[in-house]
Amino acid sequence: MRRRRAAVDLFPVNVWPPFIDAVVLALAAFVLLTVVALAAQHALQERLRDGDRELQSLRADKERIERRLRALAPSGTIEIEEGKVILQGEVLFDSGSDALRPGGRLFLERIGPKLEALLEAEPGQMVLVGGHTDDRALRGNAAFASNWDLSTARALAVTRVLIGAGLDSRRIVAAGFGAGHPRVANTDEAARRKNRRIEVLLVPMVSVASR
Repeated sequence: MRRRRAAVDLFPVNVWPPFIDAVVLALAAFVLLTVVALAAQHALQERLRDGDRELQSLRADKERIERRLRALAPSGTIEIEEGKVILQGEVLFDSGSDALRPGGRLFLERIGPKLEALLEAEPGQMVLVGGHTDDRALRGNAAFASNWDLSTARALAVTRVLIGAGLDSRRIVAAGFGAGHPRVANTDEAARRKNRRIEVLLVPMVSVASR
């Protein structure tokens, strides 16, 4: 009789149902968290796979465009570097001038139709013509206030000839970069000659135009 009373005093209520409920809730929460974690891991893996496929696609696009750019002048009269056609400034212009030399104009008129054919093959791309100079300040040149002005004028001169040679004016844009983006350090005259240049490259149309 005393033992039964002691047991009743120690456990006045039945604790097992609440305890079992708590354990079940904890297990349910653990299962839910596990499911959420697995779903997040799966989504992350999918994003990584999508990113890898996109990167491979971009690399393939870059390689395809570079091959087509190289076909513009297989004789080696131009350089191709990182998807850009590089034309040295001395080939196109006299020092400090934005007037194209006759030979430079003729060369641009020859590659214009090839660039137009390239654009037809790459409907999502457009041509960016970039003018670049070395780091020497202009002296005694009243036509241009700075290298930036000169580089812009040269890019525009090249753009006008390419449009005249057949490029769609809606798919070409000109920009001047001055001395801000040299190919090599301006340490001597040979290096500066490399930096005085016109670059022609294809860029996604959506990156420079809204439509």
